[in-house]
Amino acid sequence: MGTSPSTAYVWAIIISLVLFLIAALIAYMIPNKPGGKDIKDRKVWYWVLFVAVICVSFGANYIIGADIRIPTKHAAYLTASAIATGVGAVLYLILGILLSKMMPKSKLGSWF
Repeated sequence: MGTSPSTAYVWAIIISLVLFLIAALIAYMIPNKPGGKDIKDRKVWYWVLFVAVICVSFGANYIIGADIRIPTKHAAYLTASAIATGVGAVLYLILGILLSKMMPKSKLGSWF
């Protein structure tokens, strides 16, 4: 795969979707507990994986773009990877909010 700026967006979106699916799986794996401790655990995992989306997206794109030797192309790729990281984070948040509001009685409904 080449190292064009569009590559940064593709990887950020893939990472965002994969970590979102992991967040959903973790939410369903946490058993219901009295006192609302399960709700807290689901929220914590959701936000931990949100931070992971940011770190993993930028880290992966940084490693992918490390072999670009032309300074202007390298700068353009790093700019695109920073913007792509933001896009991936916003995608993760929007999906979380949508699923949480669409299924308020489910385990995903406790994210927000």
